[in-house]
Amino acid sequence: MIGGITKGSCFSGCVEYVLALKEKNKEARLLYSEGLLTDTPKDIIDGFECQRHLNSRVRHWCGHISLSYSPKDAERMSDEFMVKLALEYMDKMGIKNTQFIIARHLDKEHPHCHIVYNRVDNDGKCVSDSFEYYRNNEICDEMKKKYGLTYGENKDQVKTERLKGRPKIRQEIYLAVQAAKRSAKDWTTFQRELAQKGITVRKKFRRGSTEVDGLSYFKDGQKFKASQVDRNGRCSYDVICKALDRNKKTAVPAGIALAKTNATAA
Repeated sequence: MIGGITKGSCFSGCVEYVLALKEKNKEARLLYSEGLLTDTPKDIIDGFECQRHLNSRVRHWCGHISLSYSPKDAERMSDEFMVKLALEYMDKMGIKNTQFIIARHLDKEHPHCHIVYNRVDNDGKCVSDSFEYYRNNEICDEMKKKYGLTYGENKDQVKTERLKGRPKIRQEIYLAVQAAKRSAKDWTTFQRELAQKGITVRKKFRRGSTEVDGLSYFKDGQKFKASQVDRNGRCSYDVICKALDRNKKTAVPAGIALAKTNATAA
C-alpha cells in the first residue's frame, strides 16, 4: 500500500482525470462519494466548487490522493474492500467532515484508487495538511500490518513511471543513490553524480562537533532524510561511506593497469 498526495486549485481537471473522462485507454468507475450529487461529472465539479468558496483563504482547495496496492493483493481488492481501506485511511489522516469521491482505475496491473476531496470542509474550515507526508507513510505502514497486505516490491524494481509527486521524487533519489554508490570512490564524486540528476545531498553534524549525524537529500524543492528515502538504511551516511571505501580498495591503480597493458602488447 502506497499513498501519493497532491494538492491543487482545479477540481475540474482532477475530477476529469480521476473519472478517466478524456483518456480513451483508461477505464475508471466511481465507487463512493459523500456530500456531492453524482448524476454527472459536472454535478460533482459544481458541488466541489460551491463549497470551496466558503473559505477564500484556502489557496489549494483540491486534495488528491492515490492509494496503490501490490499486484499480489489483487484477488483481495474487491471494490468494497478498497472503499473500506480508503475510508479508514482518510479517517486516520484527519480528512473528515468534507466532500469527496473515491474512484477505481482499471488500467494497471496493480489495484489502485483515487480520492478527490475538498480541503474546505462542510463548516468552511481548512482540512489540515500538517506533516501529511510523514503521517501518510506511517498510516500506510500501519494498515499494511493490520490487514496483512503485501509490504511492497523491491525498491530497485519499482516502476518510477507509476508514481507521482513526492513518492516519485523519493524513488528517483533512491535509484540515483544506489547507482552512485556502485561507482563513486569518494564523497566529491558521489555528490557530483547525484548533482547530474538534480539531487543535492547535505551532511547533518552533531551540535558542537564535526561528527556526521545523518544525511538529507534535496530534489525539485523536496527534502528527504536518508531514513525517508529508504527505511533499511541503504541511503545512510555509514552505508555510503562503506561503499565508497570498498570502491576505492577494489579500484585498479593506474600504474598496475598500464603495466598489464604493456605486458599484453609484448
